[in-house]
Amino acid sequence: MTTAVLKNRLLNLTERAFKEEDYRAPNFTAFVRQYPDLIALDESSMPPKVVLIGDVSSTVVSEVTIAGRRIRPDLWTAAVDYQSGDSYHWNGSEVVTGDAFESDIANLPKIPTVSRDEMREWRERFATSFISRLQEDDEEVAQVRRWHSDFLPTKELPAAARAAWNDELKQHVISRLADWFREQSLTPPIDLVQQRPQPRRVVSSETAQLRELILRCVHAMNEEELRSLKLPPAAVLRAVGHGTHRL
Repeated sequence: MTTAVLKNRLLNLTERAFKEEDYRAPNFTAFVRQYPDLIALDESSMPPKVVLIGDVSSTVVSEVTIAGRRIRPDLWTAAVDYQSGDSYHWNGSEVVTGDAFESDIANLPKIPTVSRDEMREWRERFATSFISRLQEDDEEVAQVRRWHSDFLPTKELPAAARAAWNDELKQHVISRLADWFREQSLTPPIDLVQQRPQPRRVVSSETAQLRELILRCVHAMNEEELRSLKLPPAAVLRAVGHGTHRL
């Protein structure tokens, strides 16, 4: 649905009481961005579109739920680990293996792990589709064909194909898991699809010293000086988003 449709639903559910500013958001798009584990935002169209991450009952999963995200690691392993021969089961909140809980595992539903033949079929479908989109690049075509025929790891694909294959594989897995949870009449975990961890930002010693100096200056300012202080809007939004006070 579009952001406009979602906002209208929230207004209807709250009897028109919903306001973005109550959640320290300057507009509805900013409000949506505050909940990346619940709502995926696609701003490539106008108006932007949203997908509720928790709603995985459909086998048709939009790419917006995949880009920049990952499937929960324990469920990902259970779905694609066809090499180890381990058996993966769902205990209602997490994945367990036969090795870990052999005496208690018999009655737990077994998560379907893709077979090597199924994986080969997925890879073949991707290779055929991707090669058809290449513009006479013999080297890249040869790389994709070798990756498929020799069952090579993803790193052996051309750079342009790696992200596309990773996204397609995640699409296969999320659809497979969604179907399985529905067939078992089980509620999938809300964090089935997760936001990828962001790399930790390293603050240089010069930046830290400058920040400390600015804070000391602010503490030394009187009311008139504080009121005349011009703050970058982006910095204000970051501060409001991480703090507990509303400007």
